[in-house]
Amino acid sequence: MRKKLICLVMAACLLLPGMAAGAAESRIEGEEDVTLEPAVTGSEGKQVGSDGMVVVTLDPGHGGKDPGAVAEWDGKTIQEKDLNLKIALYCKAELEQYAGVTVSMTRTGDSYIGLADRVTFAEQQGADIIVSLHNNATDGTTQDGAMMLVSNGNYRPELAEITQDIGSRLLEKLEAMGLRNLGFLRRNSASQVYPNGTKADYYSIIRNATLRNLSGMIIEHAFLDNDQDYSRFLSTDAQLQALGIADAQAIAEAYGLKRIHSAADHGDAPFTDVYDDQWYYDAVVFAWQNQLLAGTSDTTFSPEWDMTRAMVVQTLYNAAGKPEVSGTTDFSDVQADAWYADAVCWAVQQDMTAGTSDHTFEPDAIVTREQLVQLLYNHAGRPQTSGSLSVFPDADCVSEWAWSAMCWAVENGMIHGSVEPEGVILAPGSGATRAQTAAILRNHLTAQ
Repeated sequence: MRKKLICLVMAACLLLPGMAAGAAESRIEGEEDVTLEPAVTGSEGKQVGSDGMVVVTLDPGHGGKDPGAVAEWDGKTIQEKDLNLKIALYCKAELEQYAGVTVSMTRTGDSYIGLADRVTFAEQQGADIIVSLHNNATDGTTQDGAMMLVSNGNYRPELAEITQDIGSRLLEKLEAMGLRNLGFLRRNSASQVYPNGTKADYYSIIRNATLRNLSGMIIEHAFLDNDQDYSRFLSTDAQLQALGIADAQAIAEAYGLKRIHSAADHGDAPFTDVYDDQWYYDAVVFAWQNQLLAGTSDTTFSPEWDMTRAMVVQTLYNAAGKPEVSGTTDFSDVQADAWYADAVCWAVQQDMTAGTSDHTFEPDAIVTREQLVQLLYNHAGRPQTSGSLSVFPDADCVSEWAWSAMCWAVENGMIHGSVEPEGVILAPGSGATRAQTAAILRNHLTAQ
């Protein structure tokens, strides 16, 4: 493989052990004039993940007018900024397969962002950590391998602990993939000091993250200008994906995150879009295993899709064992050969529904939450209820005809309300999703 190193414009080329500081200084993306003010939260630092959710900001290094390291391999120009972005996108996709994590990115395209601005963005996202993703380069030497840049720990040392943990785990993974382990680099600023009087970190991402009470680290995956590193780890999308996955796994392990698995993974149902960290998982599995609700395809359940009135009566008909029915309904919009015709006819004969108006059933209309509950209330024989809706701020939005049904559903734990910014609400006029329907049906049928 023929290589030509074109340039190192603001590259991620680092000061390696044994390299003279002056020789590398002009090529380092690191210290810049902007240093943020320290956060006014005290020197004890932030309790990462204290709200139950880890927030990670991924920072693809360079971008826009700043290409990072640029090299030519077999006549093709390779820019570090493009590799960094791909790795970050792969890392984000992998991290989002875990529960308890929110991921943001400083850039998702080819844009230039100042180093301090990247930390400010992370802080605005409520991040616990900013991880800057890079690839390395030299000026023609044969250096190869992976390296972690972390804080010196002089200020808010607890923030440095998580990056040390992530870095150690990641170096093990990258070494297992075949990259040489170059260890950790901690570099002090020549002039900057932290508020406690100790020497500040040299690299802007790390220094400013520490000042703003975030953990900050820089990952140097491989050397773009090294034949072996490039060909084995950076030359294909599959190789870049492997690096991104390794990054994500190290982050997840350090924070103790649990990987999300689908119902299909567990073998509980064939659905690849129903995950075990979702509140409706057990309800959907119950609905599937009891042949109440089918999927929207062979492998999907589409939990957030709204249910139609036809779907609901068909589900209740399924739960009843699909008894034989005779006769037809007077509904002008229910054809005798419709897939839901028997279910509608059965529901009418069970005194569960009288349709909407003007001799129509409106089978394709989205069923509202109060309509769904009313159907179930009718199905249960309209029992007496002593339930109350007083705890819900939108109780006055419940239709008069659905009041008893909603009280009954709340009393029997069939409906618990929907969590919204204004509080836990009934949302009686909102469409009932397939997930909500599965949950309400399970609560109704198991309570009988």
